[in-house]
Amino acid sequence: MDILTILFYLVSSVIIFSSISMVIVNNTVHAALLLVLIFFNSAILWLMLQAEFLAIVLVLVYVGAVLVLFLFVIMLLDIDYKKNVSRKLYLLFSVVISIIMFAELYMVIFYHDFSGTIETSLISNSGNTYEIGLSLFTNYIFSFEVTAFILLVAIIAAIAINMQEKKRSLRQNPSKQVLENKKSRLKIIKDKN
Repeated sequence: MDILTILFYLVSSVIIFSSISMVIVNNTVHAALLLVLIFFNSAILWLMLQAEFLAIVLVLVYVGAVLVLFLFVIMLLDIDYKKNVSRKLYLLFSVVISIIMFAELYMVIFYHDFSGTIETSLISNSGNTYEIGLSLFTNYIFSFEVTAFILLVAIIAAIAINMQEKKRSLRQNPSKQVLENKKSRLKIIKDKN
């Protein structure tokens, strides 16, 4: 069994375990962080298939933009959780995940041959990125625009949910601020001494 087969089984098992954990876990922030782990391991699988552009796009677009947006929305909702897990468990979990991700990236970088070529109908002399962009913005432009619209609606919905009046939140009323003047804000008290 060569190193790439071991890497494939390791990455696949991490994806399966993280997917099951993401569905089972009660905390939405933990579920989103498990989704980050799934995306990174999926990018490693793309790298093993010699689709470097798709791997980088998966990390940049999904982890860097979409998932950060999900985390932002989750944080905006400000859901209270019972914090009964110790910090030592978090530290142990993060150290184990970091070691696994470091081992996977080490195996991909140092044991994978990136000089080989893959033969598909998508790749031509103009380059992989050009062909993907051409196909995306000609054949799949409607799907691309619908996806962008759905993300826009999700952002607006998250802001609308957060804008509801809460008793504990401090809100400013700009119309009252504009009407204030020096006489209503400043009271001069003369000293009787």
